[in-house]
Amino acid sequence: MNLRLWLSGLRPKTLPASIAPVLVGAALASRIIDRLGTCIDSFPVPAECVANRAVAEPLQAHFWPVAVLCMFVAMLLQIAVNFANDYSDGVRGTDDGRDTAESDSTSDVNNRIAKPQRLVASGVPPKHVLAAAGIAAGLAALCGLAAVLISHAWWLLAVGVLSIAAGWFYTGGRHPYGYAGLGEVAVFLFFGLAAVLGTEYALSSSIDALGVAAAICCGLNAAMLLMVNNLRDIESDREHDKCTLAVRLGEQRATVLLMVCCILAWALGLFLCMYLWMPWGGILLISGIAVPIRMVSSVPKHQFRTALSDAGFQTLLFAVVAAVAAMIA
Repeated sequence: MNLRLWLSGLRPKTLPASIAPVLVGAALASRIIDRLGTCIDSFPVPAECVANRAVAEPLQAHFWPVAVLCMFVAMLLQIAVNFANDYSDGVRGTDDGRDTAESDSTSDVNNRIAKPQRLVASGVPPKHVLAAAGIAAGLAALCGLAAVLISHAWWLLAVGVLSIAAGWFYTGGRHPYGYAGLGEVAVFLFFGLAAVLGTEYALSSSIDALGVAAAICCGLNAAMLLMVNNLRDIESDREHDKCTLAVRLGEQRATVLLMVCCILAWALGLFLCMYLWMPWGGILLISGIAVPIRMVSSVPKHQFRTALSDAGFQTLLFAVVAAVAAMIA
């Protein structure tokens, strides 16, 4: 077993997309719980304060166990999706020649290095890759079930089932939606809205407008990570009839869409961070503005290794700043 090959198959540069929304959702949930447990000292204690504290105390008691479980769920689901994607593309032949095609070019070093090795295309038996995907998905399901049992957020079971199904049908099944250009939409929904709002609800039993705004930011950041990946693979995807959004739009229009998403994510993220912690939240976020500028400027130059690293970094940057701002506020 080639450990280095399997680590590459994990696609570690995609993991920030799973870590960031849970971090943001947990921070916003902590803010909600703290506000529930805070009351002005007076005697007799207002009935509303008594009721709020009764709600806040059990939420505080299980906050960290559920937060850690949510983080494991997100990361394991991402790993399961990566392995399932490798398996499905491998058995379809979509990954055939991806790495070797790039090795014939000496003018695009960054593009070549950025491509992770595909497990099935590299000779790993497909059943082993499928088994790895199944194990990761099973562990994610167990962690999710434990989180639901602790938090009693039973409707999140349905979200978990949909997430696992979405991970498989991205490139699996007879009509994978990833081959129809809907991958970015699914990433926005599941690594943005579902992950942030699901975490926030599991921890605080509520969802607020700030959570929705943060979920949109995380979803856009995750979608941009996939956009860069698909722009990198646009030629090989086109050759294998994998009609990603980049293939459907063409390289130029897909690059413009990437820039638009980046502007929207940063505008909303800046507003959110400043709202939570004026003005320092905004200042902290702006301190990293060079990263998205370099990301969008690297794509037209086909410097995808740089662009992918920057896309992952800005995803975590927003999450960390938003989490710090929410906790301090």
